[in-house]
Amino acid sequence: MSRPAALIARLTDTAPKTFAAASVMLGAIVAVDYFTGYEISFSSFYLLPILLVTWRTGLKYGLATALVSAVLWLLADYWIIEHAYSHPFIPYWNALVRLIFFALSAVLLDKIQTLVQKTRAEARLKSEMVHAVSHEFNNALTGMFTALFLLRETEPAGAGETRARLYRTIAAIQQNLKLYVKNILNEARMEDGKFRLEKRTVALRDLAMEASDPMEELLKQKNIKLNKDLPPVPVLVDADRDALALVISNLLGNAVKYTPQDGTITIRLTPFGAPANRILFAVDDTGPGISLEDIKKITAGFYRTSEGRAAAEGFGLGLKISNELLALHGSRLQIASEKGKGSSFFFELPALPPGAEAPEKTADGAGS
Repeated sequence: MSRPAALIARLTDTAPKTFAAASVMLGAIVAVDYFTGYEISFSSFYLLPILLVTWRTGLKYGLATALVSAVLWLLADYWIIEHAYSHPFIPYWNALVRLIFFALSAVLLDKIQTLVQKTRAEARLKSEMVHAVSHEFNNALTGMFTALFLLRETEPAGAGETRARLYRTIAAIQQNLKLYVKNILNEARMEDGKFRLEKRTVALRDLAMEASDPMEELLKQKNIKLNKDLPPVPVLVDADRDALALVISNLLGNAVKYTPQDGTITIRLTPFGAPANRILFAVDDTGPGISLEDIKKITAGFYRTSEGRAAAEGFGLGLKISNELLALHGSRLQIASEKGKGSSFFFELPALPPGAEAPEKTADGAGS
């Protein structure tokens, strides 16, 4: 909040303070209106104390202030100065018009305030529900992960490939659920203005490799071939690691979801420019493709094409989140597609110079 706004809030944080501030404002306006005369109109300035009182104390006191303002205007314009009008009722008519204008302004502001308060309450309730549901989901996912880990550790030797495949399937489902929870939480945080990037040096190639590992079982089930067109050395960018990992997981998971049986997905990481000071990350698939009209809609969120709804379940939220996270990095999600010919989802980021320090590896293999 700016200093003037904070000062006004302190001076009007109670009803008595609001009435005092409005009285001072109204007195100053009447004085200026009186001394400038009828040649210079100050009628609109009478709205300031009216709107202040309405916003801070409610419609009833706002209408009372409107009536007082209209009377004071008539006092300053006619009763004291005694302007010459062609008809004696003209100033009273003008005062009535001003009273109606002031009263309508107070009513409209009260309606706006009611809508704002309702919207804030709904947003607060939505945020609380999202965080509560996400918390329960995370607890369930943690329990699932622990149970899966213990089952694997206690699995007798030679139990068979079928059981191992089932474990991998459960792990893939858990990863997808985790991805949904992250998307929903980040969307809620961005709507609340609570999402903040924590930028550091990130190896984009490592993120691509890490995102593809949990997809292995899903790729096998659909017999999808995954090509990795990645440079032999790490490509470093300045970014929020968790946010960028979510973007890449969303794009790759989207490709796996909509690529048909025996299809192909390619992850591309291509430096470009002279010198190579930018990096292009792309996920190409051989899915059903997207029409130009649908491309404009899907990044807005909660929109899925008819082909997408037929191919797999989902909410249409992942691409919206990805686009918003990329926007925070000064980039944007771009889509190149044609119906029946697959799609390419890609974005660009500035690459750090070759001498930049690579992120350290943690115990799980992720960059620190």
